[in-house]
Amino acid sequence: MSIAADLSARPAFALLASTLRPERRRIVVLVVVLLGGTLVPLVGPVLIGRVVDGALAGRPLDDLTLLAGLYLLIAVAGELLSLAMIWESVHVAWRAGNRLRERLADHALSLDLAWHARHTPGELISRIDGDVEALTTFFSNVVVRVLGNVVLVAGVIVVVTVIDWRLGIVIAGSAAGAMVVMVKLRSIAVPAYDAEREAAARLYGDLEDRLGGLEDLRANGGGDHALHRLHTNSANVWRTTRRAWLRGDIAYALAASTFALGSVGTLAVGTLLHRSGTLSVGAVLALFRYSQMVRQPLERVAEQLPELQKALAGAGRAARLLAEVPGLEAPASAPGAEPVLPDGALAVDLEGVALSYDDEPPALHGVDLHLAAGRTLGVVGRTGSGKTSFGRLLLRLWDPTDGVVRLGGVDARSVPVAELRRRVSVVTQDVELLRASVRDNLTMLGHVDVDDDRLRAVLGDVGLGPWLEALPSGLDTVLQGAAGLSAGEAQLLAFARAFLSDPGLVVLDEASSRLDPVTEAL
Repeated sequence: MSIAADLSARPAFALLASTLRPERRRIVVLVVVLLGGTLVPLVGPVLIGRVVDGALAGRPLDDLTLLAGLYLLIAVAGELLSLAMIWESVHVAWRAGNRLRERLADHALSLDLAWHARHTPGELISRIDGDVEALTTFFSNVVVRVLGNVVLVAGVIVVVTVIDWRLGIVIAGSAAGAMVVMVKLRSIAVPAYDAEREAAARLYGDLEDRLGGLEDLRANGGGDHALHRLHTNSANVWRTTRRAWLRGDIAYALAASTFALGSVGTLAVGTLLHRSGTLSVGAVLALFRYSQMVRQPLERVAEQLPELQKALAGAGRAARLLAEVPGLEAPASAPGAEPVLPDGALAVDLEGVALSYDDEPPALHGVDLHLAAGRTLGVVGRTGSGKTSFGRLLLRLWDPTDGVVRLGGVDARSVPVAELRRRVSVVTQDVELLRASVRDNLTMLGHVDVDDDRLRAVLGDVGLGPWLEALPSGLDTVLQGAAGLSAGEAQLLAFARAFLSDPGLVVLDEASSRLDPVTEAL
């Protein structure tokens, strides 16, 4: 399934529901606070009308002051409840957002290399962070305002209907008309915002790729091409953003016009009812205030409509990412009965193995091999002859198109991925170091449970003992990635990381390309 395929809102709403489900208790508290903060201000216009009618009727000043003080108390209570509502919504939003980020990242890492070859790192960053950021903003701000304002509108309609049913019909009609306009236009605007985020993902993905190959671009005169790609992608972002905002602004303008007509109608009907003696001046003033209370929430809903549309588009894109199925089949064994690789060194057997990437010519064909446990095998050949593909099969980054790969006599496809990664290590020519301490780089942030003595011993075994002793804080020294290390030192750190877990099989893919002959001999 393509990430840009289905634009239906149903997967987006399903993802939102599953993401918020663990926060249901806090959401109940949030709903209670939201109802209180929304409904308490409904008393205000009634009190204002009472003050006006009392002043016109010559009531005592003490009575009017009491009504004014009560109005002030209600206003302060409403603001405090609004503050509590914002606090609680932000807390819920960030907890749910971080949980969704973790879920998306974990799923993206589970997808096979064929999928990652079709999607750039920048695109994944846009999915995992950018789209979730839109959802977090929606949770923490927009959803509270939208739901709160909808409740407020419903409350206003009920109160106005109790005062006079004719004005209740006018206000309800204008509110319903504005909501219809917004709902109808949402289906038009969401695809436009989805296209906008897709264009932004391509821009950032392409920019990340160019920055990653900055040295090669400079050395080979590729700067003009990189700038051309940047201008092309930026122009596409500008076009899609303009289209998205145009559609969103149309929804806002039409909704604003609808409830403006409602306010005019409310004032006109109220004036007629006052002249007929049905309503007092204070009641007309209160009703006009209620019409404004309807208008303001609907304006806010319309203003927040782009954020709602972005959130739905982001949720849809995140849902489509989660719907991607890994190309590698999971072990068929029942949980708890998965085959376990034998302890110690692992023998390697390839039986009639073939491997093809999509529709490309076979990278490997009819390979038969037996490598006894503890033996070393060097595979040489021309570029494109299948050396890296051979290593990928052992790591089960790909499954063979035909044949069987056995490790320690066990079909690699029947071994749980976590067990396989624990027993088979890899070192490549491309070294990835974290912006973390030496200890965290070696243990992958504590994934490998070893003590400091073991870390020092492994570093000494690969020839980095003097380097470690020269560091200002030893194992606690924070590395800035590979910056500040020679290419050989970074490569040796990768060797030490691989040997720490005492693997049964180590795959080296041109791993000594950065080492001098003396160090390589170690």
